[in-house]
Amino acid sequence: MDIFDQYLFEELTTQYSKSGLSADDYEELYQRFCNLDYLKEVRPYLLTMRFFGLGTATEKDTVLSELKAMLNEDDCMLKGLYYDLLLSENSNNTDAIVNLRRMVDEGYTNKFTKEKSHIEKATAPSEVSASQKNNTVKEPTQTDEDIAVDYITFECNGYNGLYFTAGDVDYLYAKVFIKPFHGKKHIKVRSQIFLDGDAFSKVFSNEYDIDSDTRWFKTQGWGNTNFNCYRNNIYQWVIKIDGKTTFSQEFRMYNGKLNKSGPKVNDVKLFASKSSGALEANRDNYKTTFDGKTLEYIYFKFLMDPPGEDMNVQVYIKVTYLEDNSVFRDKYFLQQLNDNTIACWDGIGFSKAGNWKKGLYQYSVHIGTDTKYEGTFTVY
Repeated sequence: MDIFDQYLFEELTTQYSKSGLSADDYEELYQRFCNLDYLKEVRPYLLTMRFFGLGTATEKDTVLSELKAMLNEDDCMLKGLYYDLLLSENSNNTDAIVNLRRMVDEGYTNKFTKEKSHIEKATAPSEVSASQKNNTVKEPTQTDEDIAVDYITFECNGYNGLYFTAGDVDYLYAKVFIKPFHGKKHIKVRSQIFLDGDAFSKVFSNEYDIDSDTRWFKTQGWGNTNFNCYRNNIYQWVIKIDGKTTFSQEFRMYNGKLNKSGPKVNDVKLFASKSSGALEANRDNYKTTFDGKTLEYIYFKFLMDPPGEDMNVQVYIKVTYLEDNSVFRDKYFLQQLNDNTIACWDGIGFSKAGNWKKGLYQYSVHIGTDTKYEGTFTVY
C-alpha cells in the first residue's frame, strides 16, 4: 500500500469505526471503499457492508459464499468475518462459535462488524464446552440431487448486469446463481454464447465442487484484449449442468463506451405507468402519491440539457422503504441518449398491481457522476 492509499484507507476506516452513522454516511463510505477495492485490506469492509446492506444492497448468501471460498487463504480476518457473519444467521451455530474463538486468538477483531459482532458470545467461557473446542465444520454428504439454475448475471471490468457497452468489454463472464440443495456435489458445466441462433463462442467446459452453502459459480470468460469482440446485438448464453439442466439468459450489447459523467440533469419527476413500459399518456402526469391498488411501476423522469453528442450512460436508482428502513430497490440501468435528448426515464416496481407495501418511500437517483436527486413518495 503506497502512502496515498494508506492515507485514504486510514481516513475511511476511522470514519467507518464511528457509531451512529446514517444511511447516507454508509452509502458514501461504500462508494469510496469501492474506489480502493484493489487493496486486500478493503475486502472485509466491503464484504461486511454488502452482507448487512450498509450503503448498498443486501447480499447475504453471495457474501457468505465468497467468504467460504476464501477459507483456504491464510487470513484470520477473512476467516473470522465468515464465522462472525454465520453467527448473524444462527447465533447458536456451535461450529461457528468454536472457529470464531480460534480466529479471535489469531487476531480477528470486531472492527468490520462493530456492534453486530458475535465475538463476545464466542469468547464467553460458558458458550462452548471443552469437548467442542477442536471441532471443525461438518462435511456435507454427497448428493444425487440435480442442480437447478436460479438466474444468471454477467460481469466485466467492474460492471455487472444484463446490459453492456461493447467498448468497455474485453472478456465477459457468466455468474450462475443456483437454487439451494442439500449435501455436496461435483458438477460438470458446459456453456456457450449464441447470436441469432448460431454459435458465437466456443464451448466452455468447467468442473466445480459445490455444497449446500454454494450460491453461485463463474464460467470461463469470452472476448479479447482489443475490446472489439462484441457488437450492437442481443446475445444468448446457454448453460448445461451434468448434461441435464439447461438454462439460458440473454444479454444486450450496445456500441460505443460508457460516458461516466453523463449530461447535466436539471430536475427529476415521478410518474406511474405499466411495468411493460411507460405509456405516453402517463409520462407528464407527475405525482408523489400513488394508489397501491393500481400501481405497477414508478418511473423516474430525468429532465436534462441536450448532451450535444450521442452517449451511453448509467442511471442509478435507490429506493428505501422508510417504514422499516429496508432497501426496496438498488440498481442501475444503461441508457442510450441522442445528442438532442432532453428527457429519459427508468422505472422500478412489480409486473402486477397490488404488490406495493403502503407507506413512505425515499429515493436517491442520479445519472453518471451528476448531482443526486433525493425525495420521498407515498403509496396509499
